Amino acid sequence: MKPLSVRPYQLLCLICRRKAGYGKDPCGRKLHTLLSRIRKYPDRPLSMNCNVESVYDFQNPGNQDDTPEGELFNLKRDLDILQRLGLAPGAVHPARDLLKRIMAEIKSPQGFCGYPSVTSDTWRGCTHRHTGDYERGLEAGVNALITPRDPEIKACAKSRSVTDMYQSSMLEIRPHHLMCMTCFHAGRTTLTPIAEDNLFEAIDIIQKNPDIPVKLVRASQCVICPPCSAWNPETGKCVTGCSLRDQKKDLDVLQKTGLKYGDVLPGHDLLKRLYAAVTSTVEVCGCGDGIARSYEWTGCGREGNENYVKGRAAGLGVAGCIP
Repeated sequence: MKPLSVRPYQLLCLICRRKAGYGKDPCGRKLHTLLSRIRKYPDRPLSMNCNVESVYDFQNPGNQDDTPEGELFNLKRDLDILQRLGLAPGAVHPARDLLKRIMAEIKSPQGFCGYPSVTSDTWRGCTHRHTGDYERGLEAGVNALITPRDPEIKACAKSRSVTDMYQSSMLEIRPHHLMCMTCFHAGRTTLTPIAEDNLFEAIDIIQKNPDIPVKLVRASQCVICPPCSAWNPETGKCVTGCSLRDQKKDLDVLQKTGLKYGDVLPGHDLLKRLYAAVTSTVEVCGCGDGIARSYEWTGCGREGNENYVKGRAAGLGVAGCIP
């Protein structure tokens, strides 16, 4: 899908003006169209474009989307937003990720859409920054802009996938989910199912049948994912920012265990192999050093998850898997 060009400020406007309405002025109509296109395909790529005088001018969009505050104000606002997000002009990311990133990094329009003092008419700023609408938009969260997965659909997916898991003679699991299963177990003797995934069920099946064949698969085939809020069954893709990180985690687990996608091992053998190779979530979930170098590489277990240590020490409650 070809990236859709947007001005960085427009994403702040989507958050700020959602509740009050975008209006029928040219800016409002463009915002309404932008939101409609994002809602139709929330993970469409957006190119964050603005007008600069550097070697990044290859992506300059022109001034047709400048708001009435003027060219200089619009340019500074766009660059201020990009700088806070750690992005360069022309950066392309999925719409959902960009909205979440903005909500995580920009907690107020002050300093972006206006300033504590008006030094001249050029820098008078946007009047919406005083309304509190942006802050209320943050409280509403990204689900106010992008419709979340329907709970009934998730429940149906949970029911169908769990039935299939218990009837199948093999489990298909993406590699890093073996670590998620271990964190979920956390050394506990009593576990209960949850609505968001099938971690409990995978553990229960392996505990009851340690010899069950487990096939290491890519994300689109994993039996853990179907009920998850972040799962898109139409594309077979995870729709959160963790999707890149999770793919690297899969590859790290495969490399550390000497395995590859498509390999099939008895459950207890696979767990023993994992626990011998990976003693801490820092090694995989923390990319080896625990440093989050950008929004896309943040996530759980980066600095070490004690639940993994406990689950590993308990061998996931599977006979013969205690390291």
